[in-house]
Amino acid sequence: MPDTKVQYRAILKVLVNAALNCMLEKRRDEMDENPMEPEITDRADFKAIEPEDVLLTADGRKFLNQTRPWVRFLSIMLFICVAFSLLGALTVMIVTITGGIFNMGNEAFKTLPGGGFAIGLLYLVMAVLYIPPGIFLSRYASAIRYLESTPDSQALERALKFQKSFWRYMGILTVAVLIVMAAAIAFSLAVTLFMFLNR
Repeated sequence: MPDTKVQYRAILKVLVNAALNCMLEKRRDEMDENPMEPEITDRADFKAIEPEDVLLTADGRKFLNQTRPWVRFLSIMLFICVAFSLLGALTVMIVTITGGIFNMGNEAFKTLPGGGFAIGLLYLVMAVLYIPPGIFLSRYASAIRYLESTPDSQALERALKFQKSFWRYMGILTVAVLIVMAAAIAFSLAVTLFMFLNR
């Protein structure tokens, strides 16, 4: 039995050494493929590496420049939406104020002047909400154009700043819309339940 235990220990030691040698060889192969990567020789060296400045390559600038027409297109579409929303708000409010002159005497529109103002106000709010993202996208497109002509870190930071502003605004707007929708659904359910209980 003692000889058997010694043999098992010897075999285990050989297997452990073989595994360590395989790991070392693999690490050396990785170092050969990535010579710029710092060599790690001790567990103490396994620590967070400070991030370095990221350089924008020519391909990166090309990809950004390819997005510029679409960014510009979306910004123009947002400004068009602003114009139509303002036109709709102005039209509804004028029709409401004039007492439904364009309805040729239809009393249905005259009986609810507050509804016309509410619709006009809704269009006006939509127009106001469309303005900031249109501005952010327009500035982002201009920053990409400037980056293409002047590829430096400040130009890249400026472009990313406008992109960040756009997505932050859209995120806040999405949260606000979800809250309003949830409140409207809850109010509708409450009114429906109240009407059902008081029939």
